[in-house]
Amino acid sequence: MIYLAEQLTTYDLEIIAGPCSINQTNINEIWQIADIRDANGPIVSGTRVVGLKSRTELDPLGNGMGIDFKALELLDQDPGADVILPSAKIAEDVVRETHMLVATEVMEPHIQLPQFAGRVPEGKLLAWNPSVNQLGWQVRRTSVYAMRHGWSIGLKNGKALGATLSEADDPNAVSTPMEKTWAGLATYAAGVNEVILIHRGVDVPEKGDYRNAPVHEAARRVKQRNPDTKLFLDPSHICGPKLRDTIVDFTVQSMHMKNNGGWLYDGVLIEAGTSDTDTRQHISLRELEDLARELSAHRRLRSPEPAGTIFRSVVVGVRGQGA
Repeated sequence: MIYLAEQLTTYDLEIIAGPCSINQTNINEIWQIADIRDANGPIVSGTRVVGLKSRTELDPLGNGMGIDFKALELLDQDPGADVILPSAKIAEDVVRETHMLVATEVMEPHIQLPQFAGRVPEGKLLAWNPSVNQLGWQVRRTSVYAMRHGWSIGLKNGKALGATLSEADDPNAVSTPMEKTWAGLATYAAGVNEVILIHRGVDVPEKGDYRNAPVHEAARRVKQRNPDTKLFLDPSHICGPKLRDTIVDFTVQSMHMKNNGGWLYDGVLIEAGTSDTDTRQHISLRELEDLARELSAHRRLRSPEPAGTIFRSVVVGVRGQGA
């Protein structure tokens, strides 16, 4: 008798890498990222295609605001306007030609996400919230689109910790205000097939040279509180410009951390190549290649799969014979 069973996952780590913000100059680097491989094939599963930035200060001329800024302003004025966000078209091309997942930051779900519908297929979009916006309803609006189109949601932790760094990174600590909010965001994403917690560090007085101090134990507690989620690391926003030269080593060390017999981190969301924004915290494409190959020696990396791939395997057995 033949039974259908889910295929065992063939990877335990995903790498999503690309520029802080996409533009017409660095778009060619995405194809170089797609070509990074080991003996088994491509080993970077996704890339960043961010067209709109959540900057601390608004530049009304759009400088540093992202390639989508002007188009988004037109759609703000007339949601029915015949306007295509440049990043949505780029995302469509990237998925079609490389099979990589595309990851993007979402500020206005009802304006941005309809642009990806019909262009980015099921399983090929990761939409995350800005760390400066910890409001659950924006996540809920994003989750509506994610459930409708089979996309994933990323949840970045907030910048404010609400405790000292030593308290947060104490393995015996119970929780911090940041963790409560972060875990609460996951409840707004209920129903989404894949929810990814993204640890991007916290802004505290004790952070030293880190742009945002890592709090691995706090991230561990939130993952354990939400066992159906994955946990990714954002080493670019943790190390920042001052520790840019340590990003690769920091990432490798973090990907070796364990959690209840398994791995603590399931993925990496890292800035690589060149960009108009946050350039000084990007690793080079050569460093990305070295990082990916180093990680592939210790972890099983996810390869980009063609859209629509069905992960099922056939198990053959005969009833009554231990099948």
